[in-house]
Amino acid sequence: MRTSETWICLADGDHAQFFHCDAPSYALEPVMGFGLPPSGQTFAGRLARQLDRAAREALFEALVLVGPLAVLREVEDQMAPDTRRKVVREIERDLCGRSPREVETHLSGMLPH
Repeated sequence: MRTSETWICLADGDHAQFFHCDAPSYALEPVMGFGLPPSGQTFAGRLARQLDRAAREALFEALVLVGPLAVLREVEDQMAPDTRRKVVREIERDLCGRSPREVETHLSGMLPH
């Protein structure tokens, strides 16, 4: 893993997509093999647990959350404090289901430097 790695998490309350990007290009690539496992937890709980796991495993240094504000708040409320500290930006937009190129276009200029 590159230590400057930033993950972008798109969430809409039913689905989540994970991308990684590295400065300076900020080209987004899907995070392969990482998703939400089925379980009895709520969507926000499952997403928070997966992000907590990825943070513990040092898969990212910084995290950008993208989605409707209510979803972002619910996920953050359930994250471990160490994961929450890695959140560098929240963007209130529903971009789930978009291609990496479309997400890049919508987030142009909004990603941390």
